[in-house]
Amino acid sequence: MSNRQVGRDVYWRRRLMLLAVVIALVWGVMQLVGVVRGDDTSEAGPDGPTPTPSAATTAPPTTPPADQVAVAIETDAAVCKPENVRIVPSVPGGQLAGGPVDIDLMLTSLDGTACTFRPSATELLVVVDTQRAPIYDSSVCRAAFFDQAVAIPAGWSTVASVEWTGRGSGAGCSSSEGFAPPGTYDLKIGTYGGEPGETTFKLARRAPETPETTATAAPRSKSTPTSAPSKKPSAKPTKPKPSASATPR
Repeated sequence: MSNRQVGRDVYWRRRLMLLAVVIALVWGVMQLVGVVRGDDTSEAGPDGPTPTPSAATTAPPTTPPADQVAVAIETDAAVCKPENVRIVPSVPGGQLAGGPVDIDLMLTSLDGTACTFRPSATELLVVVDTQRAPIYDSSVCRAAFFDQAVAIPAGWSTVASVEWTGRGSGAGCSSSEGFAPPGTYDLKIGTYGGEPGETTFKLARRAPETPETTATAAPRSKSTPTSAPSKKPSAKPTKPKPSASATPR
């Protein structure tokens, strides 16, 4: 009995010693982790850890992207020689007859030098015609087709937006000439001695104006005198079509 009792005491003593060793190891690990954290905090400074810069606060790059190239456009106030200017016209679609017509002109200096094009009635020729007859001829007009100066860079083209009145030139290019009717037209434009440009465009018919409706009069009694009948509105005179002019030489 005594030997068996002694064996139990030794057993439990060994268990307690093992438990004490495990507790000591855990405590030591905790102390080590605390020391490491304290060192990290001291390196960060008294105000806490240094924040990592985010993408929003990152300074933009000073160099341009690889797919972009800086280009210097050279211009010059010297007047272009008319024969060195090429003009290519284009007319935006969806325009209507009976009013002004918007035209885009792309101007290029054929000799590759920068200059400023200043159009004049004697240096710029514009003709708008159909297969049947000419409609507009700028040689009949005393004023230039457009009077704005256009700067043409060296090696580049400039697009200028101009407006044609939409009227024919007639005999004297007056403002009383009629508008070009709906249809298909050819536009030719160029400088004297230069390369002319040409395009085809259409003018659509305007929607007819809706007549004004009059209110129905209330029935009158027999004793009420009848007023004189009102006059009917007269039809609006149709403006004459633009007369044909001589085709430019």
